[in-house]
Amino acid sequence: MRDDKLIQAVDMMIRTDRMHKAMIDSRVRNIGIHRTQHRILMHLARHGTLPSQKELAEHLDITPAAVTGALKKIEQDGYIARKPGHDNRFYEIEITEKGRDVVNKTKKLFSEADRAMFANFSDEEISAYIKCLEKLQNNIRLSLASSDSNTNERKNEPI
Repeated sequence: MRDDKLIQAVDMMIRTDRMHKAMIDSRVRNIGIHRTQHRILMHLARHGTLPSQKELAEHLDITPAAVTGALKKIEQDGYIARKPGHDNRFYEIEITEKGRDVVNKTKKLFSEADRAMFANFSDEEISAYIKCLEKLQNNIRLSLASSDSNTNERKNEPI
């Protein structure tokens, strides 16, 4: 593998991610909801409940503090409601009608954006792209696990 090709591939992946974010942000700008807030609403609309804030943060690849802030904001804006849980030790969160309206509007916008992004791609090309992304994600997971393992080993070494 040539380093210049790897650098180009990584650079293009980062640029594509940024372009995708800009495209999505431009389409939802008038709705008045931030990307993380929207992702939480989408999760809630799909699953009916939210996991713990820590689990949600891990699922969305964001910090627990970002989840807390997003939940506060979407509650203040009326997209979700909190009610005491069955054992009163925690609150259950449910999506409101206003939240469902936003999810329905943005589903359409995101679908249009996805179709625009993959215009002129065949099903085979999209399948190959998915396989490449799966390999990349798996390689990153393995690298992170190896890095974590090396860090733990160094912590246990005598000084």
